[in-house]
Amino acid sequence: MGKTGIVAFAFGSPETIRSNQRIAHIASQNAIKLGAPVYTQLDIYIHLEIRTEYIAEEVGNPPPTLRIAKGAVRWAKQRGITELLVIAAKPHLWRCVRDLIRSARETQTQIMIRVCEEIEQYPKNSWFCPESTQTRTQSEKNWQKREWFLKLLPFFIYKRIAN
Repeated sequence: MGKTGIVAFAFGSPETIRSNQRIAHIASQNAIKLGAPVYTQLDIYIHLEIRTEYIAEEVGNPPPTLRIAKGAVRWAKQRGITELLVIAAKPHLWRCVRDLIRSARETQTQIMIRVCEEIEQYPKNSWFCPESTQTRTQSEKNWQKREWFLKLLPFFIYKRIAN
């Protein structure tokens, strides 16, 4: 096994909502266990003793999934990381993994993408938080309204609007 890094994708905002606290906890535990650095965004609070890099973003304007994926692949490549452990909410996971794989392929970066097993401990509907400031992550109904479109959208178009 190569050098592992962790990429943690927020699911809603702010950092205090259940989904983001869960993602932060899983990422922190795995970082400690593996001695791995973390690449994430502002709505995921990682313990200070863990090497963490945050993607540049404006408060209240989180970056799109694809931009995080591209940043994570660049970050991994610069550090000689050969495996990325993905930590994301179950409903968001398919897109996080797809975007990481596409980003690695586009930059011709040899990197293994692995999903964190702990994600499976939580039912899909337990990730939605009514108190999220992002309407799309407040309920499964809101999420699906947006996701069905993104699943059907050809990647070359998605890349233009999600970057």
